[in-house]
Amino acid sequence: MKNLRLILPGLLLAALTASGCWLTSGQFTVSVELPDPLTVGGPTSLVSAQIDLNNENAYNDHKNDLKGIVDYALVGTFINNGTTPLSLEVWMTPGLTNYSTEATLNTDNTRIKVWGPLNLGAGATVKIGWDESAALFSSAGKTALLNQVLGDGSFTLYAKGTGSSYNFTLDNGVAVVVIDAGK
Repeated sequence: MKNLRLILPGLLLAALTASGCWLTSGQFTVSVELPDPLTVGGPTSLVSAQIDLNNENAYNDHKNDLKGIVDYALVGTFINNGTTPLSLEVWMTPGLTNYSTEATLNTDNTRIKVWGPLNLGAGATVKIGWDESAALFSSAGKTALLNQVLGDGSFTLYAKGTGSSYNFTLDNGVAVVVIDAGK
């Protein structure tokens, strides 16, 4: 009886090995530190964060096995440098772009709002953690990011305010995605 308990698992393992049928799956996290500090002085002085996941080892190791995105976050400390309240948004363009004004960003028909709005009072400082950030991603933004992660892995993020005047800083900003992979 003892031999049977040892032989059956061994035969199963041998059959799986011979067939090449290994079911493996898991999740991995890719985090990209954003420029620090990232200060946006208004509609005429946008700052971009170009994200190329192909520079991340974990992404490259699993690129052929990507299944989806489990979670998204943009974490850091947001500071309203102005004397009036503002609403922050994060927009994405597929590919690596470098628009320096909101007007030029708005001419890109591929841009999509992925995150926000985050409302900040005048002079307010708010540290945004994982849960708060994840709730600010839009459905369309999640789909657009998923397409980029499953596609070429290159895109650009732009943080901007709404209205004609804004000035804010993001300290210790990190963009994070938890990716599902499996064979």
